Amino acid sequence: MRRNQKGFTLMELMVVIVIVAILAAVAVPLYINYVKDAQRTEARGAIGAVITAEQTYMQANPATGYTANAADLNVDLTDVNHNWDPPAITVQDAQNQFTVRFDGKAGAPTAGLWVQVVYTRNAAPVWTEN
Repeated sequence: MRRNQKGFTLMELMVVIVIVAILAAVAVPLYINYVKDAQRTEARGAIGAVITAEQTYMQANPATGYTANAADLNVDLTDVNHNWDPPAITVQDAQNQFTVRFDGKAGAPTAGLWVQVVYTRNAAPVWTEN
């Protein structure tokens, strides 16, 4: 008498579980890096807005030059406030160079991340991040 058995063997199920585990081990770190890259891109966009506002401020106030006070710049950063602290602006040379840095907000997914640019007139910006 033959029995008609249907289903998977234990070995087949184990092979499938191993394959899924390998795929997950590769995919999860890649996904985490993609998320961090997207968050850094958000900060880079905000830094671009700050640079533009600094250039506008410099044109309106050529005698004083660049400002370290973000409130003087009249730039809307509400889109990045949920992940990033307000920008830290350091003016190295009021007529030529400043640095803008965004640090990830504590308790947010960006905690521990930072993005920074050193902007120098008539030179390419120098970006650093972690």
